[in-house]
Formats: sequence, structure tokens, C-alpha cells
Amino acid sequence: MSGIAMSDIVADLLRLSEDPNADPRTRRRQTMERLVQTLLAMADTEMGSEDPQHRHSIIHLTTIIRKMTGRIAEADDATFSAIVREAAMLIRSLQRRQADAARFTVH
Repeated sequence: MSGIAMSDIVADLLRLSEDPNADPRTRRRQTMERLVQTLLAMADTEMGSEDPQHRHSIIHLTTIIRKMTGRIAEADDATFSAIVREAAMLIRSLQRRQADAARFTVH
């Protein structure tokens, strides 16, 4: 997953719902759910990390996103797109950090 480009992450997060009849708000909620799932998976990879605060930060952010999903889904297009872009940058940064840490970890 560390080889995924930022545009690929954004494309994945913005990927339309499998249900072509879903309304935009439903698709946005699904996008936020995918974002939460991605962040939780990243937090899981931080288990046993040298930096437990890092994992805690990811989980805290995930909780905030989960609580705000309804409001995010109802945001105007520009705001929603900006949130997704920022989330993608965060995920990419976390992926780089995890890839760097993996290189220096003896298994």
C-alpha cells in the first residue's frame, strides 16, 4: 500500500458507491466510512509501535471523523473535496511514516 500515489488515494476515497441509485449524501457517507476504515487499519499497524501516541492520534482523528460524518456529508462540494484531499494527504503521510519505520524494524 505504500506505493500508492496521492491521486490514487483520493480516487479511492471518492470512488462512487457500488449502488448507482445512491444519492450524493449516501455516497459521501460511504466515502467517510472508507476513510474511517483506512485510518483504523493504519492504527492497527501501529500496534506495538515504539510511539503509542501516534496510534492514539490516529484513533482520535478517526473518532472525530466518525462523529462528524453527517455534517461532512452535507457540506458543499468545495468543502467536502477539501476534507477528502486533506485526509488523503494525512493517509499518504502515515503510509510513508509506516514504510520508513518498517525499514528500520528488525523482524
